[in-house]
Amino acid sequence: MITLKENELYQEIELFVDGEKIGEAEIEVKSKMLSRLSIFPPYQNKGHGTQIVDMLNKKYGCEVLWVNADNKSAIHIYEKNGYVISEPTMYLMKCVR
Repeated sequence: MITLKENELYQEIELFVDGEKIGEAEIEVKSKMLSRLSIFPPYQNKGHGTQIVDMLNKKYGCEVLWVNADNKSAIHIYEKNGYVISEPTMYLMKCVR
């Protein structure tokens, strides 16, 4: 059973399965944005991410999030929960001089 433990001051959320911490998340409540989700490696690829994103969406009404373009497993989880890739609005730039 997955339970959420919230820190109201920072909207940081600790994620637990059967009392064992499996990851963390952060929600920007005013902007309805899932701003960070991390599932610890031993708990990845077990369906927890999909379930957690669904729970967070239902509780906070998250409408947007940021994800690295090369994080295919996270993109898959978010797409399963109804997110679609929008046009890029930010670019990583490196100085080459």
